[in-house]
Amino acid sequence: MPALPARAQVATARLARRVAPDGVGERDRSAAVLALERRHGESLRRLRDSVKRVFRLAFAAMSTRESLLERRTAIARALKRYHARLVRKVEAQRGDLAEARRADEHRTHGETLLTYIRQVPVRAATVVLPDPADPGRNLTIELDPAVTPQVNAARYFKRAAKGERGLKEIPPRLSAVEAQAHALGVLLARMTALEEGPSDTALTDDPTLDRDLEAALAKLPIGLRGALKAPAAATAGRGGPGARPRPAAKEDRAPSARLQPRRLKSKDGWDVLIGRSNEGNDYLTHHLARSEDYWFHVHGAAGSHVVLRRGKGSNEPSKQTVEEVAAWAAFYSQARTAGKVPVIVTRKKYVRKPRKGPPGLALCTNEKTVMVRPNEPPREAAHSDEG
Repeated sequence: MPALPARAQVATARLARRVAPDGVGERDRSAAVLALERRHGESLRRLRDSVKRVFRLAFAAMSTRESLLERRTAIARALKRYHARLVRKVEAQRGDLAEARRADEHRTHGETLLTYIRQVPVRAATVVLPDPADPGRNLTIELDPAVTPQVNAARYFKRAAKGERGLKEIPPRLSAVEAQAHALGVLLARMTALEEGPSDTALTDDPTLDRDLEAALAKLPIGLRGALKAPAAATAGRGGPGARPRPAAKEDRAPSARLQPRRLKSKDGWDVLIGRSNEGNDYLTHHLARSEDYWFHVHGAAGSHVVLRRGKGSNEPSKQTVEEVAAWAAFYSQARTAGKVPVIVTRKKYVRKPRKGPPGLALCTNEKTVMVRPNEPPREAAHSDEG
């Protein structure tokens, strides 16, 4: 037990002299102390219990403080990794935007190649041709010598079309990622400011920091959260009244990012999981999906396995929801450019993997067929884990 404070030691010495003066022998002093204990035993026990309780509370507070600091550091480490990813994403999207701004140039090159197709040498790596809009100006056009001039022109038109789409789609995406990176950078700067400040003010200088860190952690992709649990699970046993534990979604965590499915929500709020690869399809269908979930796959073409989480209870997705998810399954398939395509719908319990079958192969029974047009999920359907 830690030593008593100096003031308490002085008080104890004074009490001992009052009970037995310095001239009294040790035996008499002990007898006097025993008499004091018999006379004031209950009061002394209460005092002793109070002192023990104070020490217990002090040690518990120190332990809690250390746990909070450790958790804060762990969350900040995960957020820094995600911030670095966002910074890289911003740079990549800025590069895509710069390429998209060359759409007019690519279209001009394609039109020039078709206009002067007979003047393009075979297997040439570059060619200099007059600009159709301004014959007095020449254009230097890079070519792929392995293909014909017609194919080179088609490629330029394809790049132009992609750039034109990018000029519409990339700026809002870039703004959203830049805003997310900026907000996360401000939060990490607050964390850094506290780390560089006095240690005894680490928990009181910014009372909302821990709450903001937990909120940012909840938005991270599952793969970046590591072993960090939800706040309620991490602080079990010391939560205040009314604290409700959050269930841990262990079944949603793939062993590797390569197997992690896309996570979407339908307009009616149903959770939807979409495989990204053959191996990811296997993991989604045969490990993540539950027997009562709905399973979707485009008929007659390769594509992603799609699972609609049905959950427990008697709730059933509406016809509109089934058609909405079926359209997503058609989009994530080789039939995405077709008109109306058939999509198989059945319960996961009727889906099985053939023995020694390759990854992604599945057989099903009791299926129904829905005719839908392939439709890309809207951005608002994506979970926060996507990013």
